[in-house]
Amino acid sequence: MITELANLLDDFPGPANQTWCFTHILNLVVKSIIRQFDLLNAKSDKILDEASKELLSLAGNIEFEEEELERRGGEDG
Repeated sequence: MITELANLLDDFPGPANQTWCFTHILNLVVKSIIRQFDLLNAKSDKILDEASKELLSLAGNIEFEEEELERRGGEDG
């Protein structure tokens, strides 16, 4: 393909650009692979944030409730 481009385009340097094309394509491939993991991380972070918020809402005043239980236990015993 490089040779054919050199034949078709007068300003194309031919094999001198072959290395640049390869590294560019390799870079594009690696970025597309990494992007898949970034999406998974973003989704998992969002899910974890939602789960954390839900747990906090469920916990509510858990410390206050524990103190109440301790105090009531002391009164009974």
